[in-house]
Amino acid sequence: MARYPLVLLLSWSVFAASIADASENHPFWTEQALFHFGEDVFFTGRASCAPNVEEGRQRAYLAAVQEVKNFTRASEIGGFPLDTQMVFEESHPADCAPGLVTVWRLLRAPRTALDGLARRASPGKSADISPILAQVAAVRNLTPRVGMLRDEVWNRYGLPRSIWARPEKGELIWDYSQFGLTIVFNQEDVLTRWRLTGPNPRSSEDTVPAPQPESLSGKDLPAIDLTVRLQQLEEQQDLERRHQAQRYCSLRFAEVPETLRPTQGTCEQREYQRLKEHHPRF
Repeated sequence: MARYPLVLLLSWSVFAASIADASENHPFWTEQALFHFGEDVFFTGRASCAPNVEEGRQRAYLAAVQEVKNFTRASEIGGFPLDTQMVFEESHPADCAPGLVTVWRLLRAPRTALDGLARRASPGKSADISPILAQVAAVRNLTPRVGMLRDEVWNRYGLPRSIWARPEKGELIWDYSQFGLTIVFNQEDVLTRWRLTGPNPRSSEDTVPAPQPESLSGKDLPAIDLTVRLQQLEEQQDLERRHQAQRYCSLRFAEVPETLRPTQGTCEQREYQRLKEHHPRF
């Protein structure tokens, strides 16, 4: 069980993007107009270049509501159970003038409620045919599966906000706080359980609560927060890539006349990007 502190620091250093920059990275759901997760369907609304956060949130909500209307073909959704799962704000969007903000808002609705809304919008449908079922099947399914490998989770959700290790249990915990999702791996990097918080919490095992810190006994070890260490390792790795790029370029063009050499910094940047893109993630 005690292999996690050493092994994790070695294996994780080759894949983790800078945790310091994680707050500037968009959560995975901002790239999805809609998707389903378990028995819920999620709708993303975006408000670009809003004058302030309050107006951005309202505009993003209305945009998400319009996605619901488009999905169910309903002209009105009064009294419909629609909850906000998450809000993400970008305070300095590159495509907006200074002082403006872009806001994403994620709304969550039970599939059964959407089905009822679609039936009201299409009263001629047969009672034993779900007007939403075929549409949900065509929407991207982002529900995690017990047994998924760590690489699959990374490809689906990206970098978690924080990472914890529990050596005494042989567990690794990924926390996607910008979605309310917690994922737990075992020592073989296999997903063993997950939990989604927020309105109507969901879990891979409804009887299993979300991982919480436990009281220590004489033989227990504390949970280890790897977030800061991963940041330091990634920064060190990034610096080594830049040094490798400089060494490569100085040797590559050592015998080339100065007039024929690439512009200063061009070779180093190109080689740095190559090393960064081709370095194994795990």
